[in-house]
Amino acid sequence: MSRLEHYRTWLEGRPTDRMALYGVAFELKKAGRVDEAREAFEALLALHPDSGAGWFQYGQLLEEDGDEDGAVAVWRRGLEALGDDPAGERSRGEISAALAALE
Repeated sequence: MSRLEHYRTWLEGRPTDRMALYGVAFELKKAGRVDEAREAFEALLALHPDSGAGWFQYGQLLEEDGDEDGAVAVWRRGLEALGDDPAGERSRGEISAALAALE
């Protein structure tokens, strides 16, 4: 069973599970399945807007697909969603560095 299949199976029993949603999105990104990965990241972030890794990886997906404006928009939304929560400190740093590289 592939990792993608594993995460999809996991979602069958836990459709809102943060780790499973992230796993599906990330595995789709790694497989180059951009449109499906976009949808998966949007689903993850709709349910878990505090997923710093989700925001960072989603922006990377868009940047790697040549959509720099989309990446910037996603990363800005991510920074707003993460706010000042201490748990998001690492992700805010990664997102801020990625934004600085594009702006």
